[in-house]
Amino acid sequence: MEVIIEFVFTAIFESLPKLIGTSLRWCYYLGTKSFGTVFSENWNKRIGFLAISIVLVILLSS
Repeated sequence: MEVIIEFVFTAIFESLPKLIGTSLRWCYYLGTKSFGTVFSENWNKRIGFLAISIVLVILLSS
């Protein structure tokens, strides 16, 4: 059971920031690049972590 929980948590933790970062970058490009192209570019995970961090800081500061 622990192995399954660890696998699910790892999959979510690794993919969620990349999806958030890709979505933000795709919106920044106003959809001129395809989502697949933006998904394969670098920095998506870092941008996702930054976005999650900003939201958490805003939520915790109020």
